Amino acid sequence: MRESCLAIFCAQRKRSIFMISFANPWYLLLMPLASGPLVLHLLSRRKMKRTEFSSLFFLRKLRERRFRWLKLRDVLLLILRTLFLVFLVLALAGPIWKGRFPLGKVRADVVVILDDSYSTAARFSDLKATASRLLDELSAGSRVALLSPSGSLWDTVWGEPESAAERIQALASSQSGRDLQASWLRALKLLDKSRASTRRVALISDGQEYALGFLENERIPSDVEVFCFIDEASFPANTSILDVELYPGFPLPGEERFLRIRLGRSGKKVEKTLSLWVDERMVEERRIRLSEGRKEIEFRLPQAAQEVRVALDPDSIPADDQRFVLASGSRRLRIGLVGDAGSDFLELALRVGGDLEVQSVRPAGAARLSSSSYDVLIWDGATSCPFQAQAAASQGLAVLILLDGDVEDVAGAFNSLGVSSGEGFEILGPSSLFADLEEQDRRQMRIKRYARLEPTGAKVILPLSGGDPLMLADTSQDIYYLAMRFTAQHTELVYRALFPAILQRIVTYVAGEKSQRERFIGDTLRVRVQKGEPLFVETPQLHYEITPQQVAGGYRVEFGATSDGGFYRIGAEGFVVNPDPAEAFFTKIKAADLQKHGIKVHPLGASTPRKLWFWFLILAALCLAAEFLFIFL
Repeated sequence: MRESCLAIFCAQRKRSIFMISFANPWYLLLMPLASGPLVLHLLSRRKMKRTEFSSLFFLRKLRERRFRWLKLRDVLLLILRTLFLVFLVLALAGPIWKGRFPLGKVRADVVVILDDSYSTAARFSDLKATASRLLDELSAGSRVALLSPSGSLWDTVWGEPESAAERIQALASSQSGRDLQASWLRALKLLDKSRASTRRVALISDGQEYALGFLENERIPSDVEVFCFIDEASFPANTSILDVELYPGFPLPGEERFLRIRLGRSGKKVEKTLSLWVDERMVEERRIRLSEGRKEIEFRLPQAAQEVRVALDPDSIPADDQRFVLASGSRRLRIGLVGDAGSDFLELALRVGGDLEVQSVRPAGAARLSSSSYDVLIWDGATSCPFQAQAAASQGLAVLILLDGDVEDVAGAFNSLGVSSGEGFEILGPSSLFADLEEQDRRQMRIKRYARLEPTGAKVILPLSGGDPLMLADTSQDIYYLAMRFTAQHTELVYRALFPAILQRIVTYVAGEKSQRERFIGDTLRVRVQKGEPLFVETPQLHYEITPQQVAGGYRVEFGATSDGGFYRIGAEGFVVNPDPAEAFFTKIKAADLQKHGIKVHPLGASTPRKLWFWFLILAALCLAAEFLFIFL
């Protein structure tokens, strides 16, 4: 924005210290035209020639006050015409009122946290204008650091306000759904090393409670001033995809699957198109009506579906109008089995139906396996976690360990409490893994002997009716533990027709849980591999090769800070990344709650320039209307 050189404002410098500037200052050169009516009025008052009339009868009838009114009208018309031209020229010059800025002109170190999450898309230009004005108002010698929740701005050193302003102008809202807490912690670390007498943090956001709610539980340092600029306008009407769910989540081979979609609507009733895409081909499209609240839609998926996308018509916030799901497809699962003579029932049940590809693996060779070798490694009969299984898990391979004998403690996963008494039996407790299992079938799953485990970090996947866990998951390593083996001494289930279906459901869960684990935009994807050979990487935007980095115990490929939703593939391992649905809940934070913690809260308008050309144009029109009114009186 160029600024005027008016003497009355003395705005000769790049950053004016006064309250008014002009977008088109060259139009001010037309300001002398406003004196035109005055010049014409003075020229019309030349001395008139005196002429005597024979009779002055009719002139005496005129009232003296009529003459006074005419003189007053002429003066008012002169003023109105002059003001009309002044206001018109000012409107063309584009006056801008900077407003009153709350930070004041003080030399300081300032960390600006600009919220660029996807909920700000509709008002992001206003947030950037606030940030630009803040930087423009800083006094000479001030230093600035810029941060944003998506990581697009992540300064580790201080910079000049001028260069920071240029970077903000080039910034666009992201698809990230992260809150501002990580940026806040980074800001405090930067200011902790600052030696400036005045240290400040300025958070600029749309005011979403999800983004700023963490501040209510944060301790504000006494030597740091915190300003929060919040958009006071209501969130725009929006339709979003809140969640998608595959049902059943871990199907048996050949089992039919459905996709449940939960939609949310804020605003008046609207009609939208919801489309289902499978492997880059649209297979179904529905026209749906949505009103304030939520609605659930269900699609039937083709058997061979792999990459699934659902999409709505784009609206005010496009990032939450599509979601991605990675289905299992028609590929047979590859199972590596480390067993012994007691694994006959287990191996037979895995091979029933021919939908799982089962291969025997020697214990010594298991350490060299990775996710490119098999989908699941099953270790049947172990007292703890064998180091070979742990090595395979470190290479990205999901591992299922069936415990037996004198089970030992596994650090970070569970403590062993011995073996069950063997008197009587237990049945499966309620679990989402077998939510579709009928009660009479669940009662057939009688467990007579099992290892009693106390979770110390692992997650309980399958509980027994008595409360002990039957299946645990150490998700940090993708290692799963069953507290029993499938033998006649442990369970009568091996004699039931339901046994193959139950076992294959468990194995399918172990194979698919990693790929279906929720990952959001901004997360880092990691894959461990055994060799350092280049791997092929696919993202929604790029396809390329990458060389793994050597780390302790092997090699690792790391794809940091995902910026787009969609399907990713690193080598043989696939991932799905979506916008964080928590960002789609549009609840405003209360300014009073922030002020209780010493945070100074201001609206965006407190630092956003206001254009006045329209108001000067209205004043010019009013002057013109008043002039016509006086003429015809």
